Amino acid sequence: MLKVASALLIVLALSFLFLFYGSPGREVVLSVRLPELLSTFAVGSILSLSGAVYQNALRNPLAEPYTLGVASASALGAVVSVALGFRPEGGALLFSILSLLLLLFAGRVFRSSFSILLFGVGLNALFSALILFAYALLPSYTLTDALYFTLGFITPPSLKLALFLCSISLIWLFIAFIVRRPVELLPLGSEMAYFSGVNSEKATVSLLLTFTVPVALTVSLFGIIGFVGIVIPHAVRFLGYRLGSGFILFTFLLGGGLLVLSQLIARQLLYPTLLPAGVITALLGAPAFIYLLWRYSGGRG
Repeated sequence: MLKVASALLIVLALSFLFLFYGSPGREVVLSVRLPELLSTFAVGSILSLSGAVYQNALRNPLAEPYTLGVASASALGAVVSVALGFRPEGGALLFSILSLLLLLFAGRVFRSSFSILLFGVGLNALFSALILFAYALLPSYTLTDALYFTLGFITPPSLKLALFLCSISLIWLFIAFIVRRPVELLPLGSEMAYFSGVNSEKATVSLLLTFTVPVALTVSLFGIIGFVGIVIPHAVRFLGYRLGSGFILFTFLLGGGLLVLSQLIARQLLYPTLLPAGVITALLGAPAFIYLLWRYSGGRG
């Protein structure tokens, strides 16, 4: 558990830096930076756990809600909900589940993890195009709100909302511990999972649905933040954790820590201009995605 303790120390150091850089006043720390820190960490931990579950459940090292189009479907649902005058959370959840059902259907048709990934990339492009189409139809007074869902812009929420998000992240951490066994068995294949007492088809559907819910919530609140679900699980595996409670806890901590670091960079890189955290995670994650694609597609020979 030494590595997990080290990850915890890194998160604490980043949190201290996030709260106190620039020597802000006490009121700013408590009413602005603390809620922003808590919500940022919660979102990062949710995205990293979801990415790890997606990769194991679909037996694809490049799978995560962003690359498979689930996040963009959530954003489209949020945009449609705003356009119709409803709250974005319901639309985001509905559209994310619909995209997930399309992915599961593609899994039955193609029977290839790489083909499913390409299908997800196609869905991502389709939903992104539909979002742009929706922008063209929206009146100007709702366009700004709709655009917000595609940026990955973490604005300081209320402390109540930040604590709610932290509670959600801890609940899904607990769920990850509960479902640890099927998550570990699914990459070994359907037969191995079956003889170990796990119905792979039912387990895959239930795991993906369960871990899509918090992703849709984060998209409806802060927009699309990509690549956290790819970078962190692979970083954790590289550091020596592949299975067990250590892998789950390490993924949870590093995911939150990465997004806190990204948000800190986004705040300071072009200060006083504020960048979306999603831009920073894309700059960090896109090269990692290309490397992993090269590695797992046989690029190394």
